Amino acid sequence: MNKEDTPNHRTRVAALRREKTRARLLESALLVFAQKGPHAVIEDVIAQAGVARGSFYNYFRTNDELLEAVASEINDDLLRAIDPVVLRCDDPAERIACGTRLLLHAVMRFPLYGTFMGRLPFPTANGNLLGVRYLARDVALGISAGRFGDIGQRMGTDLLVGVVLSAAYTTASEALDPDYPGASARAMLRALGMEDQEAARLASLPLPSFELPPTSILRRTQLFQG
Repeated sequence: MNKEDTPNHRTRVAALRREKTRARLLESALLVFAQKGPHAVIEDVIAQAGVARGSFYNYFRTNDELLEAVASEINDDLLRAIDPVVLRCDDPAERIACGTRLLLHAVMRFPLYGTFMGRLPFPTANGNLLGVRYLARDVALGISAGRFGDIGQRMGTDLLVGVVLSAAYTTASEALDPDYPGASARAMLRALGMEDQEAARLASLPLPSFELPPTSILRRTQLFQG
């Protein structure tokens, strides 16, 4: 019996085929949702992906389920790349400034990301997309360390999520000053109760680099667009 005829080989081939089809559906959904918003019809995604309607329902039951899957994939890719860089900083205020700037620079590099974020129903899908638990972590640490005012973790986190979402959409849709990410980080730290001089210092520190892997959905769709 040839290796290609063994049950294990056929199982691996089928699993790989399913993985590729699911990835194609997610890529297509990102492109369609970014263009038409979260209420784009499933037929648009199917047409973009070039798959049969029946194949779509092997992976996703509803538009909302597909939308959540796209948001989760982007979220996972970005957090795996950005949070380890952010965690090199001991100061939670520096983490927030660094993470915010890295995220907005990612929007500049992948405009489709910001457009997609701006079209999501707030806060259901984009709350996870922005990594709320990571922002909440650093807000709480900053309050405990006396780096921020007595704003409260919930209020501070909500404030950051709102600013980052708006800034990301603006970055994706308008030609802005290159220092816009730094100015956004500075304003966020000021809103958390930090003195302007210190906020300005943290927002202007050298920004470390990060790379999304070639397998990430944002890299894949960038190539697909190009």
